[in-house]
Amino acid sequence: MTKKPTDRSVAKRTLYYYWQELKKHKLLAIGALITRPAEIFAISFVLPFIIAQIVDILASETVSTENMWGTFLPYIIAAIIAVVLQRILLYFSILWLWKLEIKAQYNLANMAFHALSLQTMQFHNNRFGGSLVSQTGKFVGGFERLFDTIIFSLFPILLNVIFTVVILAPVVPWYVVGMLVFVGVYTFIVAKSFGKIAKLNEMTAKAENKQSGQLADSITNILTVKSYAQEAHEKLRFTEASENVRKTTFEMMRGVMRRDVMFGIVMVVGITALLVLFATGHTLFGISIGTLVLIFTYSNNILWTIWELNHVFRNFNKSLGDAYEMTKVLDAKNEVENLPGAIPLEIEHGAIDFESVTFSHADGKEPVFKGLSMAIEPGQRVGLVGRSGSGKTTLTKLLLRFADVDEGAITIDGQNISLVTQGSLRRGIAYVPQETTLFHRTIGENIAYGKPDATRQEIEKAAKLANAWEFIKDLPKGLNTLTGERGVKLSGGQRQRVAIARAILKDAPILVLDEATASLDTESEKLIQEAMSRLMEGRTSIVIAHRLSTVAGLDRIIVLDKGKIVEDGTHEELLKKGKTYSQLWNKQTGVLE
Repeated sequence: MTKKPTDRSVAKRTLYYYWQELKKHKLLAIGALITRPAEIFAISFVLPFIIAQIVDILASETVSTENMWGTFLPYIIAAIIAVVLQRILLYFSILWLWKLEIKAQYNLANMAFHALSLQTMQFHNNRFGGSLVSQTGKFVGGFERLFDTIIFSLFPILLNVIFTVVILAPVVPWYVVGMLVFVGVYTFIVAKSFGKIAKLNEMTAKAENKQSGQLADSITNILTVKSYAQEAHEKLRFTEASENVRKTTFEMMRGVMRRDVMFGIVMVVGITALLVLFATGHTLFGISIGTLVLIFTYSNNILWTIWELNHVFRNFNKSLGDAYEMTKVLDAKNEVENLPGAIPLEIEHGAIDFESVTFSHADGKEPVFKGLSMAIEPGQRVGLVGRSGSGKTTLTKLLLRFADVDEGAITIDGQNISLVTQGSLRRGIAYVPQETTLFHRTIGENIAYGKPDATRQEIEKAAKLANAWEFIKDLPKGLNTLTGERGVKLSGGQRQRVAIARAILKDAPILVLDEATASLDTESEKLIQEAMSRLMEGRTSIVIAHRLSTVAGLDRIIVLDKGKIVEDGTHEELLKKGKTYSQLWNKQTGVLE
């Protein structure tokens, strides 16, 4: 049984991915990490130290007009150098940090896309596309938020404490000890308070992902929404998702505000104690005025920077919470992977064999196939028919390795497809699904998708063979016409013809057509059947069809029923048997038994 990952383990994995990115750009990271302390030291410690020296001089000596410039000019020059140095260091710190984050986010975005593209179809079928887009953006953005927090919030806190201890410990060691105790107690309280906040951050991120998914789902299916006049229903669903975001965000806000009130009280106490010391330190403890200025300046810096601990923990939680879902995707084991040592598939003839195949869906109880065997000869055109749920489409998904068989094997020219690379397998198969979706790109780009380097002449030829050129040439921009998201600007028949043109141009030795003529008008069906006939020439072809007229002229027809082959033969042979195929044919053609 797979152990469910804990929030802590997922957070560690997120930090692991971010750390790997830092190592890739270590020179930029080191540059930013070195210049930041130097910049903070120059402006927050050197400058106040210079001012404290001037204050001590003013308090202990009478500075005349004659010796004024000789006394103070070195300090003024030193202060100017400190300010100029701080600005230069700050410039390079931000420059290197910016470059680092741009490069890291580029790599993280590519890594997330790569991980999503390798996931199985079952993975994508069970998730909102919009949520995955949202999760990717948050995972990538989490790196920037986390590293910005370290550089601009956490570093100043640590450096203020370290530099203060180094400078003041030799002068007022008792004060330094008290300051460290205060900082330690405050940090402990802050850390303890963030347990609930972290959980609320995670809940908010999940709610936001669901909201994005709901929005994408509704917009993607906007035609269905409008045609069924369900705008109000979709608005209600989105409102419910938004309400969940509102509730979790408000709950997080209330938790943060309660915590900040408590921290505010601690801060008031700290500042009050500091003011009392500043007012009485010279009289009661004999501390020089310059040293008191240093104590007050450095301590005030510490008080306000440790207040940033709230934001440090909040941003850490926010970054890790936002990255939570995508980290789980990156760590998820892909159900269909190339085995070690997988080699490219080489198709010479196109013979396909299903050898005692057993397969069950991950969420299914009964196997779809149990010991199924079937051999398809090279160049043979085979139709798969049967009632809904008989396993026709599942068989083709197994051939494409969208899922792996539980037992048995599928071979192409004697090569077990589980032992070859998935890319080489799918490059050898042209697949035209029932629901053709096109990219929101030009028609030419969609046709050339299987062969991106195709010439315009090759694209036009494929379009003509697919009977698609007739409508393409009449469009204002021809092949340069944008198809719209998922191809919504084209009719169903036009989309199918573009998909067939894509398959023709791909010129793969094996062809799989899954209900390519389903739900089309008679004219579109005729055009597509003509294109399919051209496409199948010289190729091993598997055609799934609900309309039996689509497969009647094929070399062989296989009838499936509940995952089993119940009939196998030509159209004429199966009609003579008078069984399942004959019954289906008679129903579709209106022939009385």
